[in-house]
Amino acid sequence: MSSESVVRADGLSKCYQIYEKPHHRLLQMLLGRFGRRYYQEFWALRDISFEVGRGKVVGILGKNGAGKSTLLQILCGTLAPSAGSARVNGRVAALLELGAGFNPEFTGVENVYMNGQILGMSRQEIEARLPAIEAFADIGDFVHQPVKTYSSGMFARLAFAVSVHVDPDVLIVDEALSVGDSWFQHKSMARMRELMSRGCTVLFVSHSIDSVRALCDEVIWLEAGRIRMQGDVTTVTNAYMNDVFIEQNRITLETLGAEDSAPAGKKPEPDAGTAPPVPAEEERLRSAATQVDGAQVLQVLAATVRNSKGAATEHLEQGEAFSLDFTVRFLKSVRNISVGFLIKDQFGQDLTGESIFNTYRRSLDFEAGQTVCFSFSSTMMLRGGQSYSVALRINQVTQWNRSDNIVVYADELA
Repeated sequence: MSSESVVRADGLSKCYQIYEKPHHRLLQMLLGRFGRRYYQEFWALRDISFEVGRGKVVGILGKNGAGKSTLLQILCGTLAPSAGSARVNGRVAALLELGAGFNPEFTGVENVYMNGQILGMSRQEIEARLPAIEAFADIGDFVHQPVKTYSSGMFARLAFAVSVHVDPDVLIVDEALSVGDSWFQHKSMARMRELMSRGCTVLFVSHSIDSVRALCDEVIWLEAGRIRMQGDVTTVTNAYMNDVFIEQNRITLETLGAEDSAPAGKKPEPDAGTAPPVPAEEERLRSAATQVDGAQVLQVLAATVRNSKGAATEHLEQGEAFSLDFTVRFLKSVRNISVGFLIKDQFGQDLTGESIFNTYRRSLDFEAGQTVCFSFSSTMMLRGGQSYSVALRINQVTQWNRSDNIVVYADELA
């Protein structure tokens, strides 16, 4: 393994023995030495080789059953390969499945201590980081309850919070964030980007092409346990989506052919469907309002989105006029700054925004301890059916700081 490589797989293969009947396993134990074989081989992985450099973010794509989870389990050391070798340098934090490594009888806090020690942290280190883990998970008093009482979303929150607060050298994520609500997904993506900026290597499995394109430096495409393609994000994801499109067309044509050959009759009407209800954000806004941005410049006391009628909301129609109200307290005196807002997607990519300086060509001064309310007006022109985070932006010369304070949902026009 080169000095800059953190993860390396050489000829990695994994074979499972599939027995048709239970007693065949016993027969294999007794008679297998004489050359008889009572099982069939299933190769979940076959001759996988790749190398990941320090600080790289590698996406792993593939259909269900392609071998993605098997590969990650081997890299984490929870599964032994049948052939080949895998090496990982540094501390590994993995989110392979919900509740993995959690004892259902233990409380959330007890599981934090247990998982932290498994990941190589001392009890003193865990105690120092416990408040940050609890704040990030944001599951309230449930952190002191047995995890068997947790919902899947609470599992994801606590497991992710532990993984990203142990300062991992390698972070492995296998679709674990898909169960979280929009606010948690935004927060998790922001935390992942922070780790990536510190040089953390990330292996990221997702069925979301947008997520992979937004986060990853390169992509590995697995198919039937083998690497079908490996390379830059654009080339591999385009090829993968083209393959998916061809497969979907094939299935559609087969379905239409079956319908044409079936007896004529009234086809069932598809459900119109309704947008899922938007969860109440008040408690989350209160939680976000207490967070201080990285530069310790200000504290957001309140953040509100108002629709075209002036009512507080987290749900906007595409094309609807809206306003943003931020109440902040400055923690230190600042001079010659511009204040604005920024809208980002769930992957942390900047989409649009406005600032006082760009609009009015003037800067502002504020004193430490001063409380100020900023209000901005705009129109929701972004694509509907998505969720977006809104950040207050403070800009001073070349230095600017922001923190996500609100998650906004946009509806598509009928």
